[in-house]
Amino acid sequence: MKQLIFLFFTLISAASIAGENKIYNVNGNDYEGYWMKAGDDAPLVLLVHDWDGLTDYEMKRAKMLSDMGYNVFAADLFGKGVRPTEVKDKRQHTGELYKDREKLRALMQGSLDYAASLGGNAGNVVVMGYCFGGAAVLESARAGMKAKGFVTFHGG
Repeated sequence: MKQLIFLFFTLISAASIAGENKIYNVNGNDYEGYWMKAGDDAPLVLLVHDWDGLTDYEMKRAKMLSDMGYNVFAADLFGKGVRPTEVKDKRQHTGELYKDREKLRALMQGSLDYAASLGGNAGNVVVMGYCFGGAAVLESARAGMKAKGFVTFHGG
């Protein structure tokens, strides 16, 4: 019986630290982000993927940031289920957004708005991204997105 009780509490603890895939819609298209909640009043990090799309890498970073006390929403800028593996596909998806900055800005703002709807504090947010995501972060800063800070890792 003690083992069963231990297993029960272990599973509950594991469930509370796991992130959640979240389907959201921006301008009529579905996207699949990843939400990791640290606490009700925690500051928010809007995390943006590189040209691979949203992968385990961003989910690991979300976990790391959540462990540090941040709520994290890892945005998806390519669309639900779009995770390019070939260089030509990565170039296609990023190229479309580099050419259409209005769409890129709308996706970034839509992702932030969705994070706020999950309980993320959009008034206390930092936006960060890797490579392509870093470029999306810079575009958001140029466009005047309201954030406490913008962090780009080799944005380009």
